[in-house]
Amino acid sequence: MEDIGKSNSLRASAASVRTVDQFREWTKTCLRPILPHESFLCGFGRMHAGGVGLDYIIAVDFPMEHLQAIRNRAGAIDTPVLRRWLASSEPVFLDAANPWPEIDAKWLESFRTSDLRNVAAHALLDAERCVGTYHSLYRIPHAPDIGYLQTLRDAVPVLHELFCRIIDSLRADDRISERLAKLNEREHEIVGWVGMGKTNSEIAQIIDMSESTIKHRLSDIFDKLGMSNRAQLARCLADCEARRLHGQTTRVL
Repeated sequence: MEDIGKSNSLRASAASVRTVDQFREWTKTCLRPILPHESFLCGFGRMHAGGVGLDYIIAVDFPMEHLQAIRNRAGAIDTPVLRRWLASSEPVFLDAANPWPEIDAKWLESFRTSDLRNVAAHALLDAERCVGTYHSLYRIPHAPDIGYLQTLRDAVPVLHELFCRIIDSLRADDRISERLAKLNEREHEIVGWVGMGKTNSEIAQIIDMSESTIKHRLSDIFDKLGMSNRAQLARCLADCEARRLHGQTTRVL
């Protein structure tokens, strides 16, 4: 009954969470008290014939140097903890002081250097949506007992639904990137100057158009992208450029 109560409480507190920042705060104030840990990492990916591709990651108080160290050549995240979960579909616990025989030495060195110490992880494969989410808690105060692992089992469906809801919202932003690619050459030029912080007056002088024409062009661009102002456009451009520069196939939120 106590485990059911924790799950219901967690679900109720998650109902109002809509953004990544709210999610991070929720893990600290609502998840951490019932599943003690110091660092948290969760991933979202699409299921396909070759497995599950990791598309998004949310990190909470997590050492980003370890995240970079475990990227494979394709830019995706590779972890033996997830591989072991895939073999059992049960919560997994790893203590760096007593590692599994099959663990890669380089991965383990990075894990220890980052002082992650231990990890408990569980995941959920959602066949109806063809997506999966993976949730890992690090620096747990002690080896998890039966109660801790059961609470983790109960918590993961809540985490899954919450993560999916956040990703649905983010994918609306990603669709803007697809629309950006369909703009014509002149519109791309104007968008580029907006991304550099230029005003309508400055853009008009640069490309030899009237300021009213630039304003009209921007209005058309906003309509095509489903935006309402240049601040939204600037944020979208910055995000796209960051991903391009880092060659990331997995988006860290």
